[in-house]
Amino acid sequence: MRTRTATNAALVFTLVAGAVLFAPDRAHAAGPVTSGTGWKINAPRITHIDTKPWTIAFHDTASRSKLTPYLKNTAAELSSRLGVTFTVTTRIVPITRGECVTGHTISYRYMSKPDPAKPTSSFTGSCGNTQHAADGAYVYINSDYWRTNSGITEPTRMNVIWHESGHAVGLGHPNTCPRDKTGKKPLMCASGANGYNDLRTRRYTTWEATGLRRLVTNRAYAAPALPKPISTVIGVLEHP
Repeated sequence: MRTRTATNAALVFTLVAGAVLFAPDRAHAAGPVTSGTGWKINAPRITHIDTKPWTIAFHDTASRSKLTPYLKNTAAELSSRLGVTFTVTTRIVPITRGECVTGHTISYRYMSKPDPAKPTSSFTGSCGNTQHAADGAYVYINSDYWRTNSGITEPTRMNVIWHESGHAVGLGHPNTCPRDKTGKKPLMCASGANGYNDLRTRRYTTWEATGLRRLVTNRAYAAPALPKPISTVIGVLEHP
């Protein structure tokens, strides 16, 4: 993943689901929990997410046209899982690899081989502010996944988008990749476009659900917000 800069967006598709905010476990009262079996958060730069609404924007009109139908569903699931409003907009927020997108905005770009050194990869850059809250991100989705004879299925393309969106809000690649009772590995474990689980309903597994819940409960350990929080670029999370 990498990071960029953005501003606020105009509403077009509002996808909100009211989820319950969870109180921190007493066993972890000493501080935030950022990892567990099958999930991991991008600590130390990101430990939590606040309840301010997020917007989804696009690098250009081509990206907006191609990705909006997918991201309406992504936004709905993130809203439901996190109890935070994610809204898909028509806003154009150009992105540059290595530059933070802030203001609770995620901007997506659809392009061929976004990383020439890893031509089959997609990647995300996420930002955490001085309170270690996820504050924005940029996402590059490799358009080659839609090419004829690519060998990549539609469910796999969807999983790529959900995987990168998980990075955008603060999830990392977990240290362990177990299987749940249905036989599925964590979506955030995927190491390649063809390595994704063929999920056909909700994309995030029980593993991601735990990590997303922790992004909410960890807010209890955050320092009070400063008047003008400063966003910082965090580490790169990519996959071939």
